[in-house]
Amino acid sequence: MKYYNVSVSKTILAEIEEISDFIISISTPEHAIRYKNQLISEIETLSYLAGIINYSQWKTAKKYHPKAKRYITKNKKWNVIFHIDGDDVIVDKLIPSKMVKG
Repeated sequence: MKYYNVSVSKTILAEIEEISDFIISISTPEHAIRYKNQLISEIETLSYLAGIINYSQWKTAKKYHPKAKRYITKNKKWNVIFHIDGDDVIVDKLIPSKMVKG
C-alpha cells in the first residue's frame, strides 16, 4: 500500500471553518469542534486510501481536475474532491453531497 502526503489548501481549511461556524450557529461549540476534527481526520485518511479510490465519473468532480477522485465521508454529508500528483494528494474541493450531480 502506498502512502501519500495530504495537502489541504487555505481555501479548504476556510471551508471547514465555515462549516464549523454554521454548526455553532445551530448547535454548540463542542459539537462544532468534534465535527470539524472528524472531518479533518477523514480527509487525512486519504494518505492511505487515495490510491484505491477510482477516478470519479461525476461532472461535478471533473470540473475541479480531469483526474479527480471523490471520497464520501462516513456520514455521507460531504464529498472530498481530490487528485493525486506524484506522492501528494491534493484536496481540490469540499462539496455537500446533495450538490453533487452526475
